[in-house]
Amino acid sequence: MTVQGFTRQRSWGFGKQSVLGTAVVASRRIAWRGTLEIEPNWTDQEDVDVGSIDPLLPPFRTQLDVAASGLGGPLTYQDIPPVLASGVRGGVTATGSGTAKTWAHQSLSTTATELDYMSAEWSDDVTADGFRARDGVVESIEFSFDESLSHWMVSSDWRFGAVAPHVTPTAGLAVGSNLPLVFGADTSLWIDDTSGGIATTRISDALHSATIRIENTIDQKRFANGSNSRFALVGYGLSARKITASFVFAKTDAIVAALNSETVDWLNADPVNRYVRLLSQSQTAAESGVPYSWDQRFSGTWRTRSDGDLGGNSTVTLELVGRYDSALGYAYRSVAINTLASLP
Repeated sequence: MTVQGFTRQRSWGFGKQSVLGTAVVASRRIAWRGTLEIEPNWTDQEDVDVGSIDPLLPPFRTQLDVAASGLGGPLTYQDIPPVLASGVRGGVTATGSGTAKTWAHQSLSTTATELDYMSAEWSDDVTADGFRARDGVVESIEFSFDESLSHWMVSSDWRFGAVAPHVTPTAGLAVGSNLPLVFGADTSLWIDDTSGGIATTRISDALHSATIRIENTIDQKRFANGSNSRFALVGYGLSARKITASFVFAKTDAIVAALNSETVDWLNADPVNRYVRLLSQSQTAAESGVPYSWDQRFSGTWRTRSDGDLGGNSTVTLELVGRYDSALGYAYRSVAINTLASLP
């Protein structure tokens, strides 16, 4: 007997939808790990007298909840646009006439934000038990690298509007091979006092690790429309967003002097906005002929400081909570250069 159902046979395929409510077949597989969570919300009829101590009336269903929590893995430069398109800003297309493509995702704070909807196929080698979820958007994203300075990791929580079971996954798709990873060791940090001076003051010989987190509050719109559309999703609203950043620094005289304002900001009576740039550049760019890079910029105020240790040396951890700054023009901006011509 052939054994099936190995977790290593699981795969995630994504396809960008043109409209809400219409699923599309996957056009690309991404090397992420996670499971699809489906909750039909069967509900018992309660608080009625039925002449029985055991349930007698049939249950009924309410809205379907379909999600994928912690979906992610090692971050490649190709994976940045899809997750930001569904988690920060939709409607973005790549620019660049050659092999190198530029993807610029700049958050909107004072106007409504449209997110791109994704269909997702999740399956393993028992292909008859595959699923295709549609209307996918991202509720939270976390990008991070640790003190090993190895590759960045991405973890994302997705929300879907509906799902179809027993869907055979799209044939002929495979995860990309030899896609450049985004390394912590290839990342530089700048912290400045003014929006116009962003990317001026580089912090050197200090950064051990970093975590950037974007949390969206997604309002799911459903209405009483009849016409056999019970609990159907008719739209999403991005009603709130919280951006946080955490950095672990080595503690030395030089670094404390360089970060003097940052290390005391969290005690100030009045909040002081800081402007941050993180730039990751692949060291294999010259070999591949493509200048793979990722430029993140945001602003915010320092909220907490904690002291720790790493390898017997003292560390300082600072956490920043993002703010929209009208002079800067955005709360978060990402510019990624890769070879991805279209989503996903």
